[in-house]
Amino acid sequence: MSQDVTRRKIEHVTVALGHDLTAPQAAAWGDIRLMHQALPEVDLDEIDTGADFLGHHLRAPIFISSLTGGHAEVAVINARLARAAERFGLAMGVGSQRAALVDPALAATYAVVREQAPTAFLIANIGAPQLIPQAHKAPFTLDDARRAVAMIQADALAVHLNYLQEAAQPEGDRKARGVLAALGAITAGVGVPVLAKETGAGISREQALKLRQAGVAAIDVGGAGGSSMAAMEAVRAAERGDTQAHAVGEVYRDWGIPTPISVVEASVAELPLIATGGVRTGLDAARALALGATLVGVGFPMLKAASQGDDAVDAFITGFLNELRVALQLTGAANLAALRAAPVIIGGATRDWLELRGFAAQVRAFARR
Repeated sequence: MSQDVTRRKIEHVTVALGHDLTAPQAAAWGDIRLMHQALPEVDLDEIDTGADFLGHHLRAPIFISSLTGGHAEVAVINARLARAAERFGLAMGVGSQRAALVDPALAATYAVVREQAPTAFLIANIGAPQLIPQAHKAPFTLDDARRAVAMIQADALAVHLNYLQEAAQPEGDRKARGVLAALGAITAGVGVPVLAKETGAGISREQALKLRQAGVAAIDVGGAGGSSMAAMEAVRAAERGDTQAHAVGEVYRDWGIPTPISVVEASVAELPLIATGGVRTGLDAARALALGATLVGVGFPMLKAASQGDDAVDAFITGFLNELRVALQLTGAANLAALRAAPVIIGGATRDWLELRGFAAQVRAFARR
């Protein structure tokens, strides 16, 4: 099984870089409008982008999303991203550590992040489906979760919720009954804060409340609108001649709760939120932060830049932060707290969805801030 998992890791990176996996949504960041201030009374170079997250201070509210690891050829990507996290003061996650938990020889492909980022906020990563017995597979234990944390000397642990991906994956783990209780056992005993992390299908109000009850310290909403994990698995399934898995991936390519909606829905849990899913610019980030996100997660653009080199990663992050600062200045916000108090106009399909879900009062409150 370890060889299958390792092969899957490099295939995911190859497919992500070689195919268009985007799944545009009718409800998207363009529905979120920030109010322009013609007299902002804040200098661009004095804007503070610092953010506090789970007891740590970051210089910018960016989470380099959990991307990869588990294959020798992707260790260089993790190293480049880790160096950037250290230079810019960002948070960073690694991809699922399942490969290294099965084959400890692969641990170095993950451990490289702490070597390259000795002070950065790092987040380990295991999968929720693997916390319960699957076909011919024993579940990961609390000790396994602790091993994942120790492997990268992590400050927190992400438990990713990827049942859409598993449904479209030729070798997917599809059992789900009992995962919530298993998650509760991990949060109670792993020894670091636990994040629940969706991987492209979003978090609803009801699920956010259940996750809070399970003891998670934060939620990465992982909403629809960016790269589709179902589309990725459809490509892999087609290459294997698995017509059923391919069909699932294609049919469900754009399934899920769009990220802006998911941020509002998940806010009812009153936990720190990471807005991941289709965040491509600093303006997108500002929109997410104004809706209440604590951090924004950026995945594919970081992966693409890291595949090109350190300079490309630095250039992307520098441009992204400049775009974010411009958004703050144009809304008259000297820092992220001020941005979260600035008026936000929600329109289009996003407004329609939120109003149908009972968030009409919140939509009006955003506009009147």
